[in-house]
Amino acid sequence: MQIFPEMPRFFVEAAGIRTGYYMLGAPQNPPVLLLHGMSTAADSFRETMYGLAADFWLIAPDIPGFGYSGKLRPYTMQNLEVWLVAFCDALKLSDIALVGHSFGGLLSASFTINRPQAISKLLLIAPSILVSTAYPEILKRIAISLRLIDLGSAMSQSSFWVKRQIKAPFYDPDKQDETVWQRRLQDYKQARQSADVMKAAAFYDLRPFLPQIKQPVCLVWGQNDTVVAPTDAPKLAALLPDVQIQTVPESGHVVILEQPEAFQAITKEFLSRNLTISA
Repeated sequence: MQIFPEMPRFFVEAAGIRTGYYMLGAPQNPPVLLLHGMSTAADSFRETMYGLAADFWLIAPDIPGFGYSGKLRPYTMQNLEVWLVAFCDALKLSDIALVGHSFGGLLSASFTINRPQAISKLLLIAPSILVSTAYPEILKRIAISLRLIDLGSAMSQSSFWVKRQIKAPFYDPDKQDETVWQRRLQDYKQARQSADVMKAAAFYDLRPFLPQIKQPVCLVWGQNDTVVAPTDAPKLAALLPDVQIQTVPESGHVVILEQPEAFQAITKEFLSRNLTISA
């Protein structure tokens, strides 16, 4: 596995939140905005950004409450979208190809529905769009009222729990370099609003609105994902007008790190269609 150096980090004020982000590639190339999942940060896209920087302008922000970005209060999907609009406006981004992983996929789909003029394409990596619909509403309300979600967050502070958590989504953790675990551990420790994300997404059902997404969509799933079931892919595809599904063998939930070359090839092919890339 190739080891890439840490990327330059930048900061910008977006909707009153000091937002950390990474940026690689030439601004004259097509812009690609990458949104990470829960309990991680934008650095999870490090391999992706180095792999695609020759052809695209890549921007990966730390979602509020994660990485080097400030907290969001109150933490709602609506307020997250206000922040994301402000972030895109601050960087003068338009005609964006949006890439979202897990919870970042849910946010990406919602943002595309509510701001379609800003998005050209949508690539979703095991998006947690259908996760909230898998549990009865009464169970979600009981869990939140008993603060079980917060309990899970508190439990994660033990070193044993953290190590178990960061390795669990991987199909074959032993194949990963130790530097990956160091980075994941750092991201996990900086994930200050994971419980808030779970609460914000618990009752957020996008299914009635997915047919409004007219942009081309690519769904990418690890064949062995145990976090967001690959069986969600055809269910989502049935609701999207222009969609393709790509399944990556020998990969769990973190395709971007487990099979980086395969993921980058899929991403480059999808994003390059009908685009003129600068030499």
